[in-house]
Amino acid sequence: MSTEHGSLKAIFFALGGNFIIAVIKFIVASITASTAMFAEAIHSFADCSNQIFLLIGNKRSAKKPTEQHPFGFGKEEYFWGFMVAILLFFVGAIFSVYEGVHKLFNPTEINSVYWSFGVLIIAIIIESKSFHVAYTEFNKIFKGVKFITALKISTDTNLFVILMEDLAALLGLIFVLISTLLAWLVNPIFDAIGSIFVGLLLASVSVFLSNELRKLIIGENIPRELRHKFKIKVSENKIIKHVNSINAMVMGRSRFLLIISVDIEDNVHGHEIEDQFNEIRKDLLAISPNILSVYIDVRDLKTSTH
Repeated sequence: MSTEHGSLKAIFFALGGNFIIAVIKFIVASITASTAMFAEAIHSFADCSNQIFLLIGNKRSAKKPTEQHPFGFGKEEYFWGFMVAILLFFVGAIFSVYEGVHKLFNPTEINSVYWSFGVLIIAIIIESKSFHVAYTEFNKIFKGVKFITALKISTDTNLFVILMEDLAALLGLIFVLISTLLAWLVNPIFDAIGSIFVGLLLASVSVFLSNELRKLIIGENIPRELRHKFKIKVSENKIIKHVNSINAMVMGRSRFLLIISVDIEDNVHGHEIEDQFNEIRKDLLAISPNILSVYIDVRDLKTSTH
């Protein structure tokens, strides 16, 4: 299965799960008058909108290059992912904190608490499955890499946004389960505290995602390890005297432009340079099929070839 198919699988699975959970939470929040449950219902509804935004980004980023956009529309997915982080996560966070603070000064007892426990347990099971699907697809790409490191170097917006969204949802549900239990057994004020904790959690995820997507939007390099592999492969070519630098810019949909500066051996004819540069391109594509274009600049000649 390709990375793109894996991302779409995670999105659709999360969309279906969040829609079911949102409906159940709204019903139970109405029955129990639980502020934390209502905040969680809004969170799940916002998550459904998140997935729709990601699907829009996935569709628009697949458009073919045009004269005005010769490198395609891949970065569209970063814009829509940024919209998810700012408008939905952050708005959800503000709402949750607001509701929690309001209820903090006006605490009320939770009605029909067993309904809350029932829906929370069901929601945790569904979210756990959704998170497992997203993590499985994510782990196929970054197996053996530390989780936080993988999130920072990932360029698959759909997958890592869904992964963080599911993780936030799962932790939020656990917070609400604990706060509901404490509100029932100890004091109703814990219901408000649970809502505030959910809001702070969403705000933290929003800040993290916004920062990672900001770096991708303005142009981020590929991992150092991959650049090192490219450098070794380029230096093995018979006409290459020295590799000055290798840089890249991620263009969306996990694809990137590669810019290489080299010095070549003396007395190499023009046609041979072109032939060997084509060989270099083939060698690099064999290492990573995600290369969109390769640009090679020759520093010690008066002309450069691309």
